[in-house]
Amino acid sequence: MTITDPDQIPATPIYTITVSSNGAATVDGEKVTEPGANPDRARVEALAEVRIKAAFMGRPVRVNAKEADGSTWPLIVAVDGTVTTLDHPHPTPPPQPARVPAQAPPAAPTTAPAAAAGAHATHAQEHAAQAAAAMREVASEWNARVPEQYGPLWAELVAHETAGRLPEATAAAAQLETALTGAYGPLAPVTVQVMTTRAWLTLRQVEASEEWAETTELLVQTAQRRQEAKAPEEDTKRLIRNAHAVWLRLARDDAEYARETAEPVLVLLVTDPDNADRSRAMIRLLERGAAA
Repeated sequence: MTITDPDQIPATPIYTITVSSNGAATVDGEKVTEPGANPDRARVEALAEVRIKAAFMGRPVRVNAKEADGSTWPLIVAVDGTVTTLDHPHPTPPPQPARVPAQAPPAAPTTAPAAAAGAHATHAQEHAAQAAAAMREVASEWNARVPEQYGPLWAELVAHETAGRLPEATAAAAQLETALTGAYGPLAPVTVQVMTTRAWLTLRQVEASEEWAETTELLVQTAQRRQEAKAPEEDTKRLIRNAHAVWLRLARDDAEYARETAEPVLVLLVTDPDNADRSRAMIRLLERGAAA
């Protein structure tokens, strides 16, 4: 994928790669290489980590690469590994909406002691703080790295993907997913995220493989798994849209099989009001015999 218009890429997220003079590299503070690595190799491995993040999102992402001499290079990293160096800093992300402060409960009756009203307000603040902490914990859980004992399998996946060996990367993802399923269960965030990676890798090969049915099934299963695990919705919605797009291509080649596999795709579409037009178009296509 060639970057033609960086201005069309969303301002967030912006990942930060830091490479020190001793070869230690991090991505957003998460260690990628140990001290003692070749700095050039450390930089390549850090970019490979960001490339996987781009694959998760299905689009190029922004990066600030910080060198040991203090210089910072604004980059765009695409899903296929293309790295574009910008001649200007990334745009400033829009400000986050102001957080609405927790509201204290209604005033206690005049017969209640004043201390009781203060206690209610304190409980409300504690509840708000606990809710915020829980949200941070969930976000951290879904962005956590693969456990250390599975690092070699993840490194193998990244190496294959970086070299453009997508079938081998997909096989490594499947092996890692199986191992994580056995250790943590199919709904563990790390398992679901690796399954999502396998789905993106498979999707990137579908034009060449023409495995429209198999890819549709995997995208549907991954979206369903993410919904069951209550994973962040953005990637789930993208999977659903891609499942629909691949199903449409399947309908051109095998209308009968497309009709047989339409129901789970349609069920996923109707769960999101943003897909109303897609749902109606799919129903009309089915009514016409699933022939494009």
